[in-house]
Amino acid sequence: MMNATEHVIRRSRLIMPAHVRRFTSKAHLRNADAIVLDLEDSVPFSEKHSTRKLIQELTADVSKGGSEVIVRVNHTKELLREDIEYSVCPELDGLYIPKVESVDQLKHIDELLSELEKERKIPHGQIKLGVTIETIKGYLKVEEIIQSSDRIDSLTLGAEDFSLDAGMELCEETYKGFLIPRMKMVFVARAYNKLPLGLMGSIANYNDEKIVERNAALAYKHGFLGASCIHPKNVEILNRCFSPSIEEITFSRKVISLFEDGLANGKASLQLDDKMIDYAHYRKANKIIDRHTRIVEFENKKRLARELVEGGPLIE
Repeated sequence: MMNATEHVIRRSRLIMPAHVRRFTSKAHLRNADAIVLDLEDSVPFSEKHSTRKLIQELTADVSKGGSEVIVRVNHTKELLREDIEYSVCPELDGLYIPKVESVDQLKHIDELLSELEKERKIPHGQIKLGVTIETIKGYLKVEEIIQSSDRIDSLTLGAEDFSLDAGMELCEETYKGFLIPRMKMVFVARAYNKLPLGLMGSIANYNDEKIVERNAALAYKHGFLGASCIHPKNVEILNRCFSPSIEEITFSRKVISLFEDGLANGKASLQLDDKMIDYAHYRKANKIIDRHTRIVEFENKKRLARELVEGGPLIE
């Protein structure tokens, strides 16, 4: 089974209201690693039914830019099934499932997706699931939830809704308190080879780019590999902050070269820049270089896709 933690690149997950055409029409040019067509919170109830009828057309259009395309569905008895039925198509990469609280919820979704993939001649398992924990009930069952379907490839804490359910304010004063659920998402995701996605703060602060950058850089240091955003101007901040830095790449290459030379001479413990280097550092360095290589490949793929759509090289 593919190790999503190491192989999937999803540094930026741009969420946009699926019913606003002026946003979706430019989605393929935003260079987000994933575009989320939202049917949930950003769409008024009066427009949910009409918007879902357009979702396959929107998915095909948005996918032209080389980004993953994900649909965020309404996780309610009244809306979930039809949201999924309208969304499943060959261009769809995944579903973003909010407010997950139980194993049974995801097993039901998994079974429905299997039926629809078979019916619509889509390879079995193509459509992945992004799990979002937004309630205390879901948080207490997160380890059971993450094992409930092979389709799950990412785990996120929905901080705004979670703070409401927990009775906590989402602010600087409660930062240490929120470290507990945030770090649990990282540890559970990595234990089961899923992508840990999230910021060390609120995505609602999208206008303050310094705060976004600080929260994203902190999240990367804490083990997250990407995050959601709600404005295109945050995309490149996330892409940069969740990528290995030039310093990390340079140091990792030194580690690999030194350690492999050491092994060839019968040594597995060496010194570099006054630091001890052993197998753990060597493995970490290889992961960093592998991630950097995958990011470069994905960036080239997205650029070529956008150029094809736009009819020539892009000036960015």
